[in-house]
Amino acid sequence: MPKYPFLSDEWVVEAQRIYAEVEASGGLAGASFSPVRVNLVITDAPFSDRPIDAHVDTSSGGVTISTGHLPSPDVTVSMGYGTARALFVAGDVQTVMQAFLGGRIRVDGDLSKLLDPRSGIWPTAPTSWAPPAQPGVGGAGGAGEGLSGPAGGPPGASDNGGNGRPQPELGLPGVQALALATRLKEITE
Repeated sequence: MPKYPFLSDEWVVEAQRIYAEVEASGGLAGASFSPVRVNLVITDAPFSDRPIDAHVDTSSGGVTISTGHLPSPDVTVSMGYGTARALFVAGDVQTVMQAFLGGRIRVDGDLSKLLDPRSGIWPTAPTSWAPPAQPGVGGAGGAGEGLSGPAGGPPGASDNGGNGRPQPELGLPGVQALALATRLKEITE
């Protein structure tokens, strides 16, 4: 399988093909995204003398990634090529957190939308949250029981409003997210 530099024109075309193929095969069935429109400014790309303008958009119900900027984004994120690749391809949240805390990521706009793991923009983001088993809390105290919120998030993250009805889980289901992330890694140099 050919490999391309992350965010090169060839990589974007192949990533769009992968997303379309997964969607057409029903691989995104059941996924419900928190809508977000993110413009990206990526510096220091090894194949470009200028910053790369790109975007990720889940406002239409699917995931769109392409070059160029969207009008009226929810958030614009500026970061170096290595950090962007670590986030969008490797799913390396620790590297991204270090870059953010070190001032190497600039965010303009709604940070909460950017950080929402249910947005579908992070292909390896977890869609469920299971705290460690805690004795005496919930059922038998096994994994996935206890303090997790009704939509699979941290307590209170996606509350059911006290009506006792569970809310639909948002985001890309875990197995599909991992399969998609694996395919994106396979095409990336």
